[in-house]
Amino acid sequence: MKKHVNYLMIIVLLFAAAFALMGRNICIVNAEEITEDSVKNCENGHTPAEEWTLKRPAKFKSNGVKYLECTVCGKMLQRKEIPYIASVKVIHKKLVSNGKPFTPTVKVTDKDGNTIDASNYTVKYYDNVWPGKAVAELTFKGEYGGQIKRGFKICMGKVTMSRVENTPWGIRISWKTPPKGIYGAQIYRSTNGGEYESVFWFPSRGRKWFVDKNATTPGAKYSYKVCVMKLYYGESIYDTTSTTPPKSVVCRDMPLSVPKVANTSKGVKVSWKKVPYASYYVVRGSGYKDGVLKNNILIAKVKAGGDLSIIDKDVLTRTIKKDDSGKVVERATVNYYVTAVISTDVGTFRRSSPRTNVNWYAVRKNKVAALKRR
Repeated sequence: MKKHVNYLMIIVLLFAAAFALMGRNICIVNAEEITEDSVKNCENGHTPAEEWTLKRPAKFKSNGVKYLECTVCGKMLQRKEIPYIASVKVIHKKLVSNGKPFTPTVKVTDKDGNTIDASNYTVKYYDNVWPGKAVAELTFKGEYGGQIKRGFKICMGKVTMSRVENTPWGIRISWKTPPKGIYGAQIYRSTNGGEYESVFWFPSRGRKWFVDKNATTPGAKYSYKVCVMKLYYGESIYDTTSTTPPKSVVCRDMPLSVPKVANTSKGVKVSWKKVPYASYYVVRGSGYKDGVLKNNILIAKVKAGGDLSIIDKDVLTRTIKKDDSGKVVERATVNYYVTAVISTDVGTFRRSSPRTNVNWYAVRKNKVAALKRR
């Protein structure tokens, strides 16, 4: 029994020795595979890449990272931090709008105060011609990423007063502004050389004129100046203003003339002279309404720019009063007047002409209405 056990132990030991020898041979073979030329180069020293590998671009207030790797084994040999973008400034002196685009210099620095070269970004400009807030938009590239916008101010150049003139409704003033943008205006008035006082403020909505209905004293000298301002609601820091030189006029009354009335083949024609700046005209006259004689019955509304006359087609029916049997019992005296109306930002102003004063009454002549003196 002991002999059998000894033989068994000998066999086990032989197998163990054989497996150990096989493992040693395998390790030798693997070692030979690892020591090929490519790995031998790394053992003798890594081969750094010629360029860094960007892992994360630097952005505003956020550092970037780049690695230098071995071209053979890919091992990271060096890690370098890219300082973040700390400041973006638009560098310029006072910019006054002249109708041409402004492209001021942009300076970009990192957290260490070093200037970032312009090759690392492109710049586009928006709203950079007319007064107000312009924008420089930077798009970063290379080792930097993201977009940054910076605003800069374009000031308004000189604005001028176009005209100060008398109208039937008061003194009308007009001024010039740059061709694009939303501009407000503060109107100032001086009377007979006195101090200037604010008359009105309004956003122009494209309108560049104002009628001062309170400047109507004949012989008074009215002087005006206008402070024009570019409006950017909610961003008053970018508001820009410019005041016109003052301009004056002596007030004189400008009444409307009496309308002319004539019989024509089409009927009674009422005509009047053109009133500059009028928005429309209203023609009114005498007639019966609900059996009561009135002198301000609406006859017609005429838009400015059209004909300065109307044909009163209803003059007969309007100015003749009949009894229940249809017999004419009364013929009213016919008269007319014209009102010139101007629509402004501060209201609608009216100025009426005197009435016609001829003692007319309406008749039918050649199948059309006509007027006849009493």
